[in-house]
Order: sequence, then C-alpha cells, then structure tokens
Amino acid sequence: MTINKAMNIALTGLNANQAALNVVSHNIANINTEGYRRQTVHFAEMRTPIYDNSVRGQIASLAGVRIDGITTASNDYLNNYYRLQNSIYEGLQAGADALGGIANLLDELKDSALGDSLNEFFNAANALNQNPTDYSLRVNFVERAKAVANKFNATSKNLSNYKANLFGQAGATGDAANVSQVGTDVKKLKDALQSLADINRQINANPNDTSLQSQRDQILANISGLANVTTTINSNGIANVKLDKYDLVKGSEVVGELTYSVKADGNPEIKYYNKETQKPPEDIINSFNGGSIGGVIANKEYLDRANEKFDTLKNVFVKYMNDLQTGDPNGTGKSPCWYDRDNPAGGILAENPPKLFDVDANGNVSVNKEVYNNPDKVAAARVDTTVADWEKSVGNGDNALAFFNTKSKNFYGDAPDGLGGLSLQDYLISMGTEAAL
Repeated sequence: MTINKAMNIALTGLNANQAALNVVSHNIANINTEGYRRQTVHFAEMRTPIYDNSVRGQIASLAGVRIDGITTASNDYLNNYYRLQNSIYEGLQAGADALGGIANLLDELKDSALGDSLNEFFNAANALNQNPTDYSLRVNFVERAKAVANKFNATSKNLSNYKANLFGQAGATGDAANVSQVGTDVKKLKDALQSLADINRQINANPNDTSLQSQRDQILANISGLANVTTTINSNGIANVKLDKYDLVKGSEVVGELTYSVKADGNPEIKYYNKETQKPPEDIINSFNGGSIGGVIANKEYLDRANEKFDTLKNVFVKYMNDLQTGDPNGTGKSPCWYDRDNPAGGILAENPPKLFDVDANGNVSVNKEVYNNPDKVAAARVDTTVADWEKSVGNGDNALAFFNTKSKNFYGDAPDGLGGLSLQDYLISMGTEAAL
C-alpha cells in the first residue's frame, strides 16, 4: 500500500466522522424541537474490487470508510408507550378542565353566588319576622326573593351554555357542531389523519427521509393527544392508525371518515364510516376514552348530574317556599296569612295568599306577579284562624320565621321534596365539591 493510498483512507475517515459530527450538532440544535427524533449515522467500510484472495490482494482492496445511511434513533415500543401516556395525560387534563369549569359555575365562595343570594333572602325573612307590617321590609323580602330567582335562572343558563360550549347545541350538525370543544377536536383529528396519510404517501416514495419520519412522528403525537389510537409502523416507515377496532388510516388513505353532531336530546355522537367496507355509519363515541376528545366525553355525566342536581335544588326550594306561603308543610295546624293593609276596617290579616314563586315551561323561576306588585301579599304571619279576632294579629311573624328557619332545615327524602337529608346550603356546596373532585 502506497503512502498516498494510506492518506486517502485516512481522509475518508476524517470526512465520514466530520459528517457524523454535523449530524450530532444537528441533534443538539434540535433538542427542544417538538417532535424531533435524534438521527444516527451508520458507517460502512469501503473496498475496491478484490482481484484475488491473497493477503496482498485483500490489503490492496482496503479503501477506508463511508456513510452508509442516516436513520432516526427511534424505538417503536417507547414511541407507542409515549403515545399511550400522551393520550392518557391529555384525556385527564381535558377532563380536569371540564370539571373545573363546572366547579367554577357552582362555586359557593364567589361573589354574588347563589349561596350569597340565599343568605340575603333568609336574612330578609328574619328581619320581616321581627316587624311584619313594615312595608320596606316586605319590599326587601320580595326583592331578595327575586334575586334568588334570577340567580337560579342565571346558573341554569350558565350550565346549559357550558354544556353547549363543550358539546354543541342540541341538533347541531356540520359547522354548527364543530364550534364546540369536542367538535373542534374531532375536526383537528380528521385533519391530522389526512396529514398522516399524506406523509405516508411521501414516505412510501422516500423511505429513508428522516425529515419525513420526524413529521410522521409529530403528527402521531398530535393524534394521540386527541384520541386513544393505536399505531403500527411497517418496515417502510408507513404508519397505520386504528381507534379501538376501527381503522382510521391505512397507508396513504384515510379509510375511516368521522362526523360529529349533537342529537336532538343534547347527547353528542361521532359517526364512523369505513370507505372500504361501506357499511352504514355507526356511532363510536363510546370508543373515545382517551385524548382530549375522550377526556371531555368521559366527564359529560358529571355535567349532566350537575344540571340534574341543580334542578333538584331549585325545585325543592321553590316548592317548599310555595308550600310555606300557601299551606302548612310542617303540620302546625295554623294558616299562612298576608297583611291586608288597605282593608276598610284597617290593616288586618287575610287568608289564602298567592304562591311566592312561578316556574315557566322552560324552568325559569320568577316571583309571582301578584306578590311582586303588592308585597303585602307575602304571608309573614301564621295563625290559628279558628280563634276569635285572629285577623287582628298583624304583629305575628311566625311564617316569616319559618322562611328564615328553612336556612338550616334538612330536607329528607328524594326530589321533589327532599335533598337526601341535606340543607339547601350543604346541598349546593356538595355539588361544587363533587365537581372539584
């Protein structure tokens, strides 16, 4: 071997290792690049054709080292594990955000919350108990009742709007459904699946392109953050994706079409249609149990329960207040009476007061107009109407006291009469606590 050939062999080593250093530098530079996969250089020896198998001939064939290829340093097991954990994490995060939103709506401690309105209502009842003929106290009691009604209505609306923001309005399809959080994420998933199919097509033509492989892995990471998919990558680097048993991407084709909509009853659905089998579309929403889509869907039951429990609270409150205003729910044997200030005989008590609250067909609560227009119709008194001169007991505030005592009353039984043994305030607190957990 001549000195020149020895120098040439050394030169190939320098050039090859210089190229390897460039790849290492590239790896370091992209250490914080999202989705980037470390690249590895593969070396191979260089030989000239061997004309004979002698020692001299083999030495003569030695020609140095060359770059055999550059591949991504990727481990399929670790990549699949990462995507699984990413799906779980995003699902938990999305679920926590959804529950946090419910808890915020029901937060007892926020200014002007329902709990504060109830306290002010009960305080107004206590003040009326002490001076039941005071017109200003009656006006204040009616206004506090109105504030409670308004807070019930506002919270109900906020819960309904929050549900619509997460899932969409009942009956929504197409763009109307896509403006919701789940609808938007389903659209993102569909776009990501199409991007994966496009990348697969490019990888099929350039299987050794490490840039395409990194793009593929980033797309798969994005998909796993949206849904609990499973991924298989063949020897050519092409990724196939399934959700549960449903094929989504096979090679360069999106074979599973997804359509998001909201049924008339307000329940969301994700229809799946396989372009290969062409079977009728089916709702596969229960297959989404991970990723941001699955995380929100999994917590829909808590939102539905919050709406149901809030309606229970509202209905129990309204029913009991109306029972106190017009009847004898506690079995005292005495009757609720209002103050007939304008009676020709002078201010006296009168029987048969109107109910305190009305509830319309949409569940909205309001103070009875008859009471609101004439606060004297508030039944502040509770007297035995079988005794003589009962109508002159205008200083009686026993029914106003009964309104006030409702603050600490435990409502046993189930709706519409009971709250499972809890008071109004404790029941409201339990709703926020359940959502926060």
